[in-house]
Amino acid sequence: MFTGIIKDVGESVHDLKIGDWVVADPNEKCGYCINCRKGLSSLCEYMAIGTTFGIFQNGGFAKFCILPRSALYKLPENIDITAAALIEPLSCAIHCHNIADVKESDNVVVMGAGPMGLIIQSVIRMHPIKRLICIEIDEWRGKKALELGADFLINPKFQNVKDEINKITKKEMADVIIDAVGISETFEMALKIWAPGARLVCFGQDYNAEAKIKPNDIVRYQRKIMGSYIGYPEDFLDAIDLIANKMIEGEKLISTKIPLKEIISTGFNIMKEKKCVKIICIP
Repeated sequence: MFTGIIKDVGESVHDLKIGDWVVADPNEKCGYCINCRKGLSSLCEYMAIGTTFGIFQNGGFAKFCILPRSALYKLPENIDITAAALIEPLSCAIHCHNIADVKESDNVVVMGAGPMGLIIQSVIRMHPIKRLICIEIDEWRGKKALELGADFLINPKFQNVKDEINKITKKEMADVIIDAVGISETFEMALKIWAPGARLVCFGQDYNAEAKIKPNDIVRYQRKIMGSYIGYPEDFLDAIDLIANKMIEGEKLISTKIPLKEIISTGFNIMKEKKCVKIICIP
């Protein structure tokens, strides 16, 4: 996830010029596989073989990088360029919010107040809802969740989650649950607190996680379990608008700014301490 200034363009690029500010979508899609043509670009088969910029290809941890035109979005002139570095994770949060189909009458639970959990919470907080409840075991992250708009905080280390949700919602339980952790324990916890007709969105990932579920609990109470993976191009456009119009408090989601040369000596250590949301590296 990174922003930058155009320093040069290929001869076939006509809508960007030197000096333009852009944000990169690091997940390159092919546009022609069956999933792309179904409109499921976040599930592009080509992307699955390893094309992501910054992971499988050179990305933002450098002064310069070469990207295809299809990976770039031009930024409006009035945007906060530092906050614009949040556009890609914000697009993932918007995608998750849309899949959850959040309604005004919903009790919403976000499980996990890591960087993505907090960004998802910030998007949901923009929506008029009944209650926003965060479940988090880390004290620092829990306080950050409250700062960013959670109405209630539950710490499973010290509280019974089911009892607390039952009390907070006045026995209504959770209409929307976002699992931003993705481990077996959080998934099974969600199955104890979901209301009839609830939507459970699995966002966090752990390839080794396994869980048991009773299918009849879904059938009898018309519940839904859905996955949310990265985002669509339209989510990117929405994220740009939210940042440009200052509808998301970008400064509260950025914990630290460091020079790129300090990413190993400083940046990774801050991240290991888990007392940060997003760290911005400046070349």
